[in-house]
Amino acid sequence: MSLTSLFFLASCTLVPLTSMIKMASMDGDDIAAINPSEVRVRLSLTNPAELETKDVKLVLKFDHHDDSKTEYQYLLEVIDVNKIDSVNTWFTSQPKKHSYKFKFSPLSQLEFNKFQKSYFKQGKPKRYHWTVYYYLKQRPEDGEKLTIDMELKLSEQEDFFYLLKKASIMTNNPSR
Repeated sequence: MSLTSLFFLASCTLVPLTSMIKMASMDGDDIAAINPSEVRVRLSLTNPAELETKDVKLVLKFDHHDDSKTEYQYLLEVIDVNKIDSVNTWFTSQPKKHSYKFKFSPLSQLEFNKFQKSYFKQGKPKRYHWTVYYYLKQRPEDGEKLTIDMELKLSEQEDFFYLLKKASIMTNNPSR
């Protein structure tokens, strides 16, 4: 029997309505207007979890009206790492976190430019799925609960918007 861990996002994952509307209303002009040198990704994990900052990728998946699917992966480089102290007030409580900010690698910027040109070939997708592939530095203890926020910023003039907000990651060892 293997001692593998399964990571899964619990049902309490929240994708804010404003993020869903932003992605659903995105069209070719919006994609063409993105300057890949300005794209930023921010991942925040509850303490004690830490990210492995190598091989982090922004992944764009599209389902098209002709039932075809496309996927693009862009390697990210870490540009900032912060430890955020816990906050406890009468109205809110936030645990300690590690926050990581990323940008496209130089090669990914060129690849994104190619994607922008090919986007028009199949027209506006019927479904978008943008996510970030990442790895943890250390496997959490069995049953340990972690929370992650995944945010995206498409230009310097815009604020970050959530791809995932307060997503719970649980570890489970099925061989026990």
